[in-house]
Amino acid sequence: MGFLRKYFTFILSVVITYSCSTPFILKNARVDNNGVYTFGKNENRNFYYDVAISEKLELKWSASTNGSQPNTSVLVLSNFVIVSDLSGRIYAFDKETGKLIGYEKYNGAVSTAAVINNLRIYFVLNEKFESYSTLKMFDYVNNKILAEDKINGAVANEMLRLDEGMVVLTDRGELIKYNYVGYRDYSINLKTSTNCSPAANDKFIAFGTLKGELVILNRKDGTIYYREIIAGPIQSGFTFDNDLIYFGDSDGILYAFDSVNKKMLWQSKTGSKIVATPVYDHTKIVIGNLSGRVIAVDKKNGEKIWLQNTKGIINTTPLLTRTFLIQPDYNKKVYLINAATGSIVDTLEFDRRVKLTPVINDGILFLGSDRGQINAYQTFEVK
Repeated sequence: MGFLRKYFTFILSVVITYSCSTPFILKNARVDNNGVYTFGKNENRNFYYDVAISEKLELKWSASTNGSQPNTSVLVLSNFVIVSDLSGRIYAFDKETGKLIGYEKYNGAVSTAAVINNLRIYFVLNEKFESYSTLKMFDYVNNKILAEDKINGAVANEMLRLDEGMVVLTDRGELIKYNYVGYRDYSINLKTSTNCSPAANDKFIAFGTLKGELVILNRKDGTIYYREIIAGPIQSGFTFDNDLIYFGDSDGILYAFDSVNKKMLWQSKTGSKIVATPVYDHTKIVIGNLSGRVIAVDKKNGEKIWLQNTKGIINTTPLLTRTFLIQPDYNKKVYLINAATGSIVDTLEFDRRVKLTPVINDGILFLGSDRGQINAYQTFEVK
């Protein structure tokens, strides 16, 4: 009986812990130039960090959320780490200690990273048992929802933060641009399935469809600048490098497309389906595929620089620094790959599948594995 009493007391405490929200209030948080406020850092979806780090990593803290995360990332606001999960919660953790600051619970799933602007957090809740989702504008200082907007369909594509607003792309092919008051500036419905996170530069917003269409919209008004079938089904994220767009398709081909001249520059075969977002630095582009190959190619012509076969499953976008590519593998690993040669320098082993795209902020590396495990590591710069 004593054992059963202790067991049920433990279960009751867990139920109470995860059924009642701890107020999410960030009184001293402010948006500045140091944070991470969208998936991919900026509107280009640039996953390159211009730092040189060593292979030495020291675990600072571990924390957990109630539900798992999909292939998204944490955000960083002042001294707080913001993360959402598939149980409909938005959390804030202390960046230095991992202490839970607070969370809010909603009836559905949050399948993408939020967008942070000024004193607001914007996120999309995929409503439970409904065919629609809801954009919510949350005031993190006063702990309240300020505005909502109903969206037809689910949203599993990452939201896009712009200077003047944000972009939501639904699974049904509707792209909606909101301003930061929560009103729609425009929307365009392509009436086709999309499973792709869009990117933008100062002129365009670009994404792909499951028909293999490359779609480029004029950023200002949402009119279609280019829409053609040029690839296999597109499920990888997009990234802009000035006017060049990089993306992959289900046939395992990496593409470089000139958005201004509407011209394909080159194609590079990787051998298997691509779902991650390409990452790039000054000279090369790196992409992984579902057969476990990680390939670096020359930005000018797409020719192979190096190839690393992890024999795993690469479905998460990596982080690239001057010294290392930090590449999660679905098979419970994270590789530190020499950025110049492609050799694996170190491997971090996890108990669960690794799903979060790595983020570095103030020398702290954030990684995440299945069932909501968040780990923070101290990195060390090298000259």
